[in-house]
Amino acid sequence: MILGLDTTGRDLKLGLICKGEVRSRLFSNDLRHSRQILPQLLQFLREEGESLKSIQALAFSQGPGSFTGLRIAVGVIQGLAYGLSLPVIPVPTMAIVARAAGQQAQVARVLVTMHAREEELYGAFYDGCDGLVPRLIGQAEVYTTAMLTNHDLASWSLAGDGVFLMKALSPQPQGVIDITSPDVHNLLQIAEAMLAAGEVVSALEAAPLYVRETVAQKSRS
Repeated sequence: MILGLDTTGRDLKLGLICKGEVRSRLFSNDLRHSRQILPQLLQFLREEGESLKSIQALAFSQGPGSFTGLRIAVGVIQGLAYGLSLPVIPVPTMAIVARAAGQQAQVARVLVTMHAREEELYGAFYDGCDGLVPRLIGQAEVYTTAMLTNHDLASWSLAGDGVFLMKALSPQPQGVIDITSPDVHNLLQIAEAMLAAGEVVSALEAAPLYVRETVAQKSRS
């Protein structure tokens, strides 16, 4: 059984998956995760008739997202992973959105855009979104709408909360899928497939995904 959590937005999303069956809960926290996340996590497990001893792995939405939320998620995941000697499955947030969009619209190729600041977007191109685990093409980048005009987007579908900045693109992408944020069901379904493939890290290696940091590292290499 995998325990998953998402704190990339204003709400705390918790879930469990066992052999493909997902149970989930949403707590509206307005980013007060640090004070409430552990009590709510334990409450969720109790209400589902489970305990920490039932958990075989931990998964979390890795980002990009709320800086505070990501740090809280990593702190909780690391503490539980150390205390329970469990592997960790970091799932990129944009991969979760890509899979949700691909499953909903039955399309394979999805460009996920998430609003970063002002006219900037975090963007990532995913293929295989109608399957178990979307495949990232290249890496996540920071874009402006003007930069994306250099890409042929005619065969891509759009998802994510950055779509509103892309109305001026020409030619327009294949279509817009109304998925703007990650959900715990797709987080856990990806995590289950990653666990089966051995794609896990230790508590020490669990870390948020900061796209700007990734881009900066690439530019220095």
